[in-house]
Amino acid sequence: MKNEVPKTFPPALRACWIKLNSVFAKKLQNLGLTPDQYSVLRWVHEIKDKPICQKDLASLLFTDPNNIAELVKRMEKNNLIKHTSPANDKRKKIIFPTKLGTKKWIHAKNIAFSLEQKALSSLSSDEIEHLTYLLKAISEYLNKDA
Repeated sequence: MKNEVPKTFPPALRACWIKLNSVFAKKLQNLGLTPDQYSVLRWVHEIKDKPICQKDLASLLFTDPNNIAELVKRMEKNNLIKHTSPANDKRKKIIFPTKLGTKKWIHAKNIAFSLEQKALSSLSSDEIEHLTYLLKAISEYLNKDA
């Protein structure tokens, strides 16, 4: 059963995601990061047009606000991120990377890029473009009624 290829879209997508995430997690271990921590660092570094709060992270990572609260708490404890609260809303946490968080993100970004290149190496550039287009189209369709 281990070598069986999933025959329908959901199992094939899930199998691909699980393997990709597992390989990425192993590659991040030396940095002391998890894939979710990398994702948080990625978003706080790549979105420059507005401050990122926990609510934004929950949406960007497609997860529950409670999961983000715990993740942010652990990341602050590990000095990867810090937060401030606006004077008019002390409950809101605006997330910023620390110097350590930025340093680890730069290393992790290189790991992610290498893994992406390896994962897509069996596809032509046209196939990669088409796959990306299809995944975005499916996501947009599924999100329009959400």
